Amino acid sequence: MANKLADKMEAELREKLESAFESVVKQKNEYYQNNPQKIPEKSSISSLIGSVALTNSAISGGASLVPGPWGMLAVVPELILVIRNQIALIYDIAAANGKKEIMTKELAAMVFASGMGTSVGGLAVVHGGKYLVKRASLQVFQKIVILLGGKITQQALKSAVSKWLPGVGAAAMAAWTNYMTRQIGKKASEIFSSDIEFEDSIADIELIKPINEEPIASENFSKSIDFIKIKTLTNLMKIDGKIAEEELVFIAPLIENADVSDEEKSILINTLTDQDRTLDGLELVANSPSDSVALLADLVALAKIDNNLHITEKLFIKQIGKLLQFTEADIDEIINS
Repeated sequence: MANKLADKMEAELREKLESAFESVVKQKNEYYQNNPQKIPEKSSISSLIGSVALTNSAISGGASLVPGPWGMLAVVPELILVIRNQIALIYDIAAANGKKEIMTKELAAMVFASGMGTSVGGLAVVHGGKYLVKRASLQVFQKIVILLGGKITQQALKSAVSKWLPGVGAAAMAAWTNYMTRQIGKKASEIFSSDIEFEDSIADIELIKPINEEPIASENFSKSIDFIKIKTLTNLMKIDGKIAEEELVFIAPLIENADVSDEEKSILINTLTDQDRTLDGLELVANSPSDSVALLADLVALAKIDNNLHITEKLFIKQIGKLLQFTEADIDEIINS
């Protein structure tokens, strides 16, 4: 089921992604040609990133999630809108740095992929503080789109609460899109604040590296990760020494529908009533960037479900974030999203 869902979601995203890069770049080109006074100042980049991140959070937070993994397909339109805003952000940052004239859909896709943590080293290298960018053929652009479709699909499907808890899931999606929008904005700012020089050579499609993630089809990997993530979520619920009845209502579907063995499910059920709060196995989550972001977003969404992020919950989330190898700034961004 996971493979079929991933394939369908990825296919839908890929279909929309290619046209999104082309149409957003074209629209931005026309807009700034007709309204040059609207080109953002370089000093406004930070606030611009924050504004788009909040907008994308609102879009994802308002998504109508349907319980069950297949319900994730319903959020594809919202994801595409979020992505279009992120592409527009890349263009605006280029314009603020006086580089809108060099913006193409291929360059926008390269920056987007870099911000998502996908290596496209065959397209650009940093040399002496300058970005040397090769020309991208249509084939190379399509390859980037394929990589991005897979990356975004993986990330969206990693959240445990998004698949089973509609209210909390939307909040987790909001935290994720906020964080990723900021990451894309930071990468765009880093690239466009540097000198960029285009090389005459055409990038070889084989030079683009694949996504450094475990495949969704890896059953053993998925099960162990699911167990660790849900165990961490129950630990958050027990941070005050007990699990309230309303918290049980939220966590029960996660355990019941988790892709784990019967033995692991029994252990998870038992952890609801014992005092065990060990954090074994988080290094497995830390090795997967998608799972790391998803878990941290899930924790924040669950902690905020009562509209009151308690200091003990915040400290616990910060502890988990550090174990997942996030920086203090990244942890704060997800908590404050």
